[in-house]
Amino acid sequence: MNDTGSRTSTQSGQTLVLITLFMLSLLGMCAFAIDVGTWYQQKRAVQNAADAGALAGAAALPTGWSAATSAAGAEFAKNIAGASLSYQPASVYVTNDSIRITASKPAQSFFAKALTSKSVTTTVSATATFVNSGGGAVPWGVLKQTYTPGTTYPIYVDQQGPNNGALRLTAWDTGSSTCSASTVNGLGGASLYAAEVGGGVTVCPIKVNDVIATKTGQNSGPTTHAMTDRCGGAALQPASSIVSFTANGTPTLVKPASCQLVLLPVVVDADTGNPVWPSQGNGQVRVVGFSWWVVSAVVNNGKEVDAVYVGDAPISVSSQGNTLPGAYTAQLTG
Repeated sequence: MNDTGSRTSTQSGQTLVLITLFMLSLLGMCAFAIDVGTWYQQKRAVQNAADAGALAGAAALPTGWSAATSAAGAEFAKNIAGASLSYQPASVYVTNDSIRITASKPAQSFFAKALTSKSVTTTVSATATFVNSGGGAVPWGVLKQTYTPGTTYPIYVDQQGPNNGALRLTAWDTGSSTCSASTVNGLGGASLYAAEVGGGVTVCPIKVNDVIATKTGQNSGPTTHAMTDRCGGAALQPASSIVSFTANGTPTLVKPASCQLVLLPVVVDADTGNPVWPSQGNGQVRVVGFSWWVVSAVVNNGKEVDAVYVGDAPISVSSQGNTLPGAYTAQLTG
């Protein structure tokens, strides 16, 4: 009887130990599950912030790499604090048309740190690409100088070698799926130039520091027809019906979707860096920025295009407090 009681007592003690170990294991698994869930939620939050940052950075790429990283960091910081960021240029469609963000943030642990001294870090990446949204830059360049908002300037003057303002921009060829400045969808020379002005082809993205050849030759006829095509055959409206300005020059877009609102590269001579149009027939210019204009008139049988200066891109406009960052949108590509 004594032996039986002893065995029963021993077995009860063993059962209690097993139950205790089981409960500890169960509590540990539950605690670990809570931490894993927390880590997953944090990773999703950091990923969303990285996606938003990459999109903001890609939208600013046409203005330059510094502007892109600044915009990306500012947008990321709106959503997540305490993370480290790095930026890398990437190429998806054309060279350096994308920005890749890598974000790392220490993960918050409630129970796992009691079981291990190792820290957990959440690391994500996001890639965004700036793409033409259908209203991209037209093949005219304006020299870098001081312009007054609301004032009319000639943005294109046909001088027949060289032309002050005409550029050889690349456009998307649907057959070869490449950007070209020679032949696009069967169009070349003055026909391609007219299609780029008129919206008949998609102009490929342009960014700061791109070097672009000027377009020579006689383009007065193509210019006249292209502006007619751009506005669907309708006569040009007074610029004042499209944009107005306050006393300090702040623009208000009355018709932000107007065909007369154009984005132009701001350029300097590629060789000298001076704000002078190249004197050689086949000169080159360097893009140093972008600006918004409203075409007001095509005069002298297409030999001159006049436009009202709205402001440098990106620019905030007073109507609805929106912004004209450039005629490009951004899309996530990785």
